[in-house]
Amino acid sequence: MTKALIRINGIRLSTEMIQVRQYSPSEDCGYREPIYKSFAGDKINIACLGLDNRVSGTLISCCIDKKTDQKFVKKYLNQDNVKSVEYEKFSRVCSISVYPHHSSLNTFGFLLQLLGQKKIRFQHLVSSNAMISFVVEMSDQKRVLDLFEKEFDLPPTHTPFQPDFHDQTCEFVKKRYYETRATYIEQKIKTYGIGLDPCLDLLEISCTQDQLETSGSLIRNLEKDGKKFHFISAMTSTGDENTCHLFCLTTALSSKERQSFSSKCKGDQGLDNCRFVSADLIRFHGPHFGDRFGIFNTAMTCFQLESIPILLAGCTGASICMVLPASRGEKAISALTEGFDTP
Repeated sequence: MTKALIRINGIRLSTEMIQVRQYSPSEDCGYREPIYKSFAGDKINIACLGLDNRVSGTLISCCIDKKTDQKFVKKYLNQDNVKSVEYEKFSRVCSISVYPHHSSLNTFGFLLQLLGQKKIRFQHLVSSNAMISFVVEMSDQKRVLDLFEKEFDLPPTHTPFQPDFHDQTCEFVKKRYYETRATYIEQKIKTYGIGLDPCLDLLEISCTQDQLETSGSLIRNLEKDGKKFHFISAMTSTGDENTCHLFCLTTALSSKERQSFSSKCKGDQGLDNCRFVSADLIRFHGPHFGDRFGIFNTAMTCFQLESIPILLAGCTGASICMVLPASRGEKAISALTEGFDTP
């Protein structure tokens, strides 16, 4: 009997990008300017961003267009600079996205299982309003595209993979509608609205590449209990690309559900680093994150002025998602009004 494939509308492929990662240990007393702030100061657009702020330190991942002015590339990516400020360089990456995800834990878990089975590494994954995007090395691009095309039910008219058409469309829009250009700077950044999803459960699983398939299977089981995800993100550990930290923000689970999931992780599957934390999610859309420099830096500045901590963030396409400790969401929305306008 043929297995039923998960139906999606399309697969989107980005152009080649440069990925820059920065890790700042919490015990580091010297000030290190976050890479997203440096990029904002130099008017460099970030196509995809991830931030993981944990007790041991802060890991930031930024992907920028390969076509970025070479003087900026040299400033951030020359080898001496890499050693002095602890940037890591992945010079050939792209993002591959499937859509729509319908907030399905089954789809998310299935994707993890696929990449785990085929031993394919990803540098970063992040969800937007409609897509789940994986940042992979260019050398893995064809393998991932072939795998997704084979394992998902795609309509005959699905979006073509070639990114050039999308680039040409973006350039046309930017020329015709000047408010979408990165050089246009408002006093406050306009958005389509800022949303708050309070009282959620943030699931974190730390796993090796060999445990990725198992992690995906466990996450798929959550959907059987009627759960959906609000935001997902993952990055490989600094200094150890074989270890991945998965984050999945779901509707609040009961204490029994959390206990049951943790027991399966630790007892049955040997995933010792599995935990739940209560959290709030702030998300907003527009203008397109990847077409405008400084949007994430503005949001972080608003939070810092009000001493609002952030646990996790992910930005791609037109979506900005920021995960905060529980009960901080209302204050965060108020803080963002200093830098953003809503309808």
